Amino acid sequence: MDLKAFYSPLLKWWWLIILSAILAAGSSYIIVRNQPLVFNTSTTLIIGRTIYDPNPSTNEINLDQQLGNLYTNYASAEPVKNSVMKALGLTWLPQYSVRPMANTQFIQIIVTDSDPVRALRVNNELAIQLIKLSPGGSQADGNGQQSFINSQLVQTQKNIIETTNQITQKQNDLGSLSSAHEIAQTQQEIQALQSRLALLQTNYANLLNNTQNGATNTLSVLEPATLPVVPVGPGKPVIILLATLISLALAIGTSFLIEFLDDTVKSPEEVEQLLGTPILGYVNKVSKKELNQGPFVLTKPNSIMAEAYRMLRTSMMAGKWQKLNKVIMITSPEAGDGKTTVAVNLAASFALEEKVILVDGDFRHPEVHQVLGIENKVGLVEVLSGKIDLRDALLQWESSNLFILTAGHQINVPDEFFQPARIRKLLSELEGMANIVIFDSPPFFISETMMLTPYMDGMLVVIKPEHTRRKIAKVMMERIKLARGTIIGVVMNSIPVGLAGYASYYKPYSPFYYSKYSNLNGHKKEKVGLLK
Repeated sequence: MDLKAFYSPLLKWWWLIILSAILAAGSSYIIVRNQPLVFNTSTTLIIGRTIYDPNPSTNEINLDQQLGNLYTNYASAEPVKNSVMKALGLTWLPQYSVRPMANTQFIQIIVTDSDPVRALRVNNELAIQLIKLSPGGSQADGNGQQSFINSQLVQTQKNIIETTNQITQKQNDLGSLSSAHEIAQTQQEIQALQSRLALLQTNYANLLNNTQNGATNTLSVLEPATLPVVPVGPGKPVIILLATLISLALAIGTSFLIEFLDDTVKSPEEVEQLLGTPILGYVNKVSKKELNQGPFVLTKPNSIMAEAYRMLRTSMMAGKWQKLNKVIMITSPEAGDGKTTVAVNLAASFALEEKVILVDGDFRHPEVHQVLGIENKVGLVEVLSGKIDLRDALLQWESSNLFILTAGHQINVPDEFFQPARIRKLLSELEGMANIVIFDSPPFFISETMMLTPYMDGMLVVIKPEHTRRKIAKVMMERIKLARGTIIGVVMNSIPVGLAGYASYYKPYSPFYYSKYSNLNGHKKEKVGLLK
C-alpha cells in the first residue's frame, strides 16, 4: 500500500487545515471568553415513610416509585413555578430539572445558574413548595384538620398509656385476691380494659395514617442543597481545544474528500501508470509574464527553466526517438496544459546545435507568435492554401537556428487544409529545410490533431498536474492508438510546489556548468526577419 496516497492530501491542503484550526480556536475563544461560569446544586427528597418501615411491602415501594414520576412532572407545572417566584421575589427562574432516581423512592432537584447563591435559594424553595403542595404538606391542612388530628393523636396516646397501666395494676392485684367473687370481677375488669386498649390502638393507627408521619403520599427532605463553589461543565481551555480538534478533523476529512472527488492527474507515478509511457522531463511552474518573454534557453540560459528543457532534449536524444526521423508533434489531452510553451522552449533547445523549424498547427487558437512576440500575418494557412511559398512564410528568431512558421489567418473549420497530399508536400519541404521539425498541434480532442498524427515520426504529450483529467487522458491514448501514433514520452509541465523537487534538483549547478551560454544572458531581442 502506497503511504503517499494518505499523506499527500495533507501536504497539499496544509494551509486549509491550519487555517481551519486557527479560525476554530479564535472563534471559540471569542465565544467563551465572556460566558459566565455555571454552578449546579441539588436537593434529594424522599417519598413516603417506607424507608423507615422495617417490613415494607412491595406494593408500598412500587407506589412510592410511581408517585416519584408524578411529582417529577408536577414540579415543572406553573403552580410550582409561580409559588417559587413569589416566595423569592423573582420574575424568572434559572434552569432546573426534577428527576426520579431509578428504582428508588428518591427525587432529585437540580438547579443550574451562573449565581451560586441564587441557585441554592431556588433549589431550597422548590423543595419547600413541592412539600407544601403535597397531600402531607402544610397547604394540605385545609381548615386545621391536621392540627385536630395531631391533638387527637396526643390524647389517644395518653389514653393508651393509662389503659395499659390499669391493666398491669389489675393483673398485679389479681394475685393477692382469695375470694372467688373478687377474682371473677377483677378478670372482667381486665377484659374490659383490654378491649378498650385495642380500640384505642386502632384509633391511634387510623389517626396516624392521616398525618404526614404515617401517610404514604408525602415528601420530605433527605439531603438538603449546599452552596456550590466549583463550576460545572468543561472549562474554557477544554472548549477551545475541543473546537480546534473538531475543526482539524473536519478539515482533514475535507481535504481527503476533495482529493477523492478530484479527477485530475497529480503525480508522475500516476501518469506513468495511466499512460504507460515514460516521463522525459519536468518543468517548473512560472508566471505568465515569464512565459511570454521568449525561450528560456536563449533568454535565460542559466535559469532552472532553461536547464529543464535541456534535460528534456537530452532525454529525447538518449531514447528511441533518435532512431526515428525528425518530425515530432507536441500535443496534450486538454487546453491549458502548456503544450505551446513546451514546444517553443524544446525547439529553442534543439536549435542550440541544430536547425529547427517550429510550426504552429493550431489554426483555431494559435499562441506560438504570442509566446515569441512575433507577428502572425501569414503562416501555415497561407502555405497550405498555396497563397505563399513556405520559405517566404518562415520567420527566424534573432540570429539563432530557430525558424518559426506561425499559424497564419485564424479559421474555425480547418479540415479542408488537412488534405493528405498537402500535408505530405508540406512535411517534405520542411524536412528538406531543417534537421528537426516540431509541430505545436491543438489538444487531442480537436480533429486536425488526429489528421496530423499518422504523418508524425513521434509525439510528445504534455501533462499538467492538477489540471489534466484522467478520463480525458485515457480518451487521448485511445485516439492516438486509433490514429497509429507513436508516443515518445510525457512532459510534466507547470509542476506545483509539491512536485517541484523533480525539476529543482539541478538549481545549484546551473551557474557553474552552463557558463558557455553566458554570452546570451540579457541579450537584446533583435527584429525577427524573413528567412533568406
